[in-house]
Amino acid sequence: MISKSRNIFLVGPMFSGKTTIGFYLAKKLNMLFFDSDYEIQNFTKTSISKIFINGEYIFRKIEENVILKLIEKNNILLSTGGGVVESKILLKYLPLYGKIIYLKTSIKSQLLRINNYIDRPLLKLNNPKIILEHLSIKRNYLYETISDFIVNTDKKNINDIINNIIELINL
Repeated sequence: MISKSRNIFLVGPMFSGKTTIGFYLAKKLNMLFFDSDYEIQNFTKTSISKIFINGEYIFRKIEENVILKLIEKNNILLSTGGGVVESKILLKYLPLYGKIIYLKTSIKSQLLRINNYIDRPLLKLNNPKIILEHLSIKRNYLYETISDFIVNTDKKNINDIINNIIELINL
């Protein structure tokens, strides 16, 4: 039986706060927290960067399989990777298993947060601003389309974002 009401999936670009917000939101809602990147590393016993050596396609297939297993759980809050919306399978199944919240952020905010995450494989390919702009064009529409709610994380503290999300999901 699919339990849409008791799972929450956070989607959005890298540096939108999915992992941090997800961790604290799950605590506040008494839910189990999962981060898809951490679960992928745990499953493969290697880093995301090393998986990307074999190509982004290989990473996306692993990501898809790991997330499909996770979403079958109940009462979870899952922080997904930024590229999750590029999977047609996940676009189909995520909405069936939980509420989807898009943590929207500007490229300017992403660039301010980037220094804490120097090992992102996609950012090693070129100028980070150009890559973030390209990904924004490619993915933002998909985030908006799949999401039940959109929460802007720009210039907001974690508690305000969490309280905003709780208000939205309790409507």
